[in-house]
Amino acid sequence: MRTKTLLLSAVALAAGLLSSQAQSNVYSANIVGYVSVTNAANQYALYALPLDTGSNVLSNLLPSEPTGSQVLIWTGSGYSGSTKTPTSWSPNFTLTPGEGFFLKANVNGTNTFVGSVVVPNGGSITNTFTSGIYSLVGSPIPYTDTLTGTNLNLQVATGSQLLIWTGTGYSGSTKTPTSWSPNFTVTPAQGFFVKTTATTNWIQTLNVQ
Repeated sequence: MRTKTLLLSAVALAAGLLSSQAQSNVYSANIVGYVSVTNAANQYALYALPLDTGSNVLSNLLPSEPTGSQVLIWTGSGYSGSTKTPTSWSPNFTLTPGEGFFLKANVNGTNTFVGSVVVPNGGSITNTFTSGIYSLVGSPIPYTDTLTGTNLNLQVATGSQLLIWTGTGYSGSTKTPTSWSPNFTVTPAQGFFVKTTATTNWIQTLNVQ
C-alpha cells in the first residue's frame, strides 16, 4: 500500500504550520484535508479510516469502487462482509475513524478520504484493547510514526502482538519490555491487528506547537 497525505487549511498556511510540521507528520487541528491510498487489482488491501468525513458510510467513503468489490470488517471473532452494487454498498456499513477494514476490487484503484482530524489540537482520543482479543485498528490521527514513536503512542503490555498486512499475508511484531520487535513504521490510513496481553487504553494526543 502506498499512502499520500496532505492536510491543508488557511489558518495552517498563514501560520506556517504546514511546513514546520512536515517532517513529523503532525497536523493542525480543525482542518480538512485528504488521505489517498491505492489498491492492487484482485488483492486485499488493509486500511483504516484516517479522518472523520462527516458521513462515514461505505457509500460515501468508497463511492467509486467497481461493482462486485468487497469490504470486510472485523467483529472481534470473524468478519462481516459488504459488496458493492451498481448504486451502493450492501450492507452500507458505518466506520469510525481508526477502524480497520479490508478492501478487494477487481481493478487497480485509488481512494481518497476527505475529512477532518478527529480531535482538536491538544485533544486526545482513546481506543480500548481487550486482553487476548485481536482488534483491527489504525491511527485515528493521520500520523506516520514507528510503533515506539510518541505520536502513535502504542504503549501496551509486554508480549502483546501486532500484525501488519503485506498484501498476501502478515508480518508480526511483539512488544518487548522496552520496544517493539521489529519496530514497524505505520502510515496514515494503514490498518493493523493488535492483540494485547492485558486490557489497555490506547491514548493518542494531537499536539501542534
